[in-house]
Amino acid sequence: MAESRNVGTSSSLSREAHERLVALTNSREVQTLLNALGEDALLHLVGGTVRDAVLNRECHDIDLTTILTPDVLLQRLGDASIHSINTGQRHGTITAVVNGHNIEITTFRIPGEVFGTAREKNFSKSIEEDLSGRDFTINAMAFSLVGHEFQDPFDGISAVTQRTLNAVGDASTRFKEDPLRIMRMIRFGPANGFTIELKTLSAAKDLAASLKSVSVERINNELTNILLSPHPDEAFRLMLKSDIMAEILPEILPCVDFEQNQYHRFDVFEHTLEVIKLSPSNIILRLTALLHDLGKPHTLSVDEHGNRHFYKHEIVSAELSKQILKRLKYPNAIQDSVTKLVRQHMRPLSCGPAGVRRLIRDLGNDLELWLEFKRADSLGAKIKESDFTQESESFLAGVEQEKQRVIGSPYANLAINGDDLISLGMKPGPKLGAVLAALQELVLEYPDLNVKETLLQEADKRIKLITRD
Repeated sequence: MAESRNVGTSSSLSREAHERLVALTNSREVQTLLNALGEDALLHLVGGTVRDAVLNRECHDIDLTTILTPDVLLQRLGDASIHSINTGQRHGTITAVVNGHNIEITTFRIPGEVFGTAREKNFSKSIEEDLSGRDFTINAMAFSLVGHEFQDPFDGISAVTQRTLNAVGDASTRFKEDPLRIMRMIRFGPANGFTIELKTLSAAKDLAASLKSVSVERINNELTNILLSPHPDEAFRLMLKSDIMAEILPEILPCVDFEQNQYHRFDVFEHTLEVIKLSPSNIILRLTALLHDLGKPHTLSVDEHGNRHFYKHEIVSAELSKQILKRLKYPNAIQDSVTKLVRQHMRPLSCGPAGVRRLIRDLGNDLELWLEFKRADSLGAKIKESDFTQESESFLAGVEQEKQRVIGSPYANLAINGDDLISLGMKPGPKLGAVLAALQELVLEYPDLNVKETLLQEADKRIKLITRD
């Protein structure tokens, strides 16, 4: 096996990392691109692809960089009948689709380019110059497809080994070029177990307000990556200390150092971080964990004994959650599920058959996620795992017994419907819906009453009350 040549660093590429990178260069997809674009394209594996190889992590995405300008790239890909997506031609990025895999190819850039303003004059002719404008040293390593030459001019390998995050060159300059790099600092730093070098961290704090200029979609993407990272709790602690939280999620600030009550070990903010950490790596669950107690500072009351209460805080939390998720442009399905879980998170597991039926009705397909969240929320307070497990097993047994009673649309299992109420003299509208809802509550509490004649009698009573009012 030929060893890779190390350029610009005293650190060497490990045999394992070298083998991973060679395997990637020899993959069918990469070889297809090399044949299509030619050796004069000076293609290099770069960024996260090389970083993950050095970290001995599985590579999920292949990122390439090239001397070819976007228009030449598109022409050569087209000539080779390779489908391409104009991901971001204005800042030099084209996505090639090879054998069903999306591979990003970016033209060498010169340092100092402000994100989204790349023009032909901003493109570089050398990989060394391109690497000098990258965000962090761990992302400023490259591996050539031809010759297998390893480029590490800023000693990214040492940073990986020491698990430190350093900006390439002047940190303020790098962050001004693209303020989103401030959030990427959080993702590559504490969220993944790296310590941020002090000058880099100081520059990020000084420029935190510049995040206002970043599109919501890009903020959303980084926030999601942080939430799904190995150490989201550490990430959010540093976001708070570095003033990033105030720019991205100011609604969380009132939770910091906000005392709870005897049922909790932590203040609201630290409890939130504990619940995020205990939640499975699922974006709906982790967003729910992040947002579920936002309403507590807004609903505090203190009784005559000095006990603190947060009555209906879940309702306020759900309203705030909806606003935040909409602002951050999360998909409607995620907004709906998270808001639903937040609104229902105070419902108890020990609730009897009628309570189980109501939970099945109210949570629908999110019932399993709700139970997962209840576990994280409970363990993040003072409940022992053994106690929660026992309670949840009893709850699940109840779900199995009751779920057949509450399947389908809200009124699908009622023995009567809207037409029956109209036959009793009601007109279509909100009052008819209110009567149906009341009958459903009655049946959830007393399933044996779900008989047409019985419900017609109950409906008649309620209609007369409405008419009288």
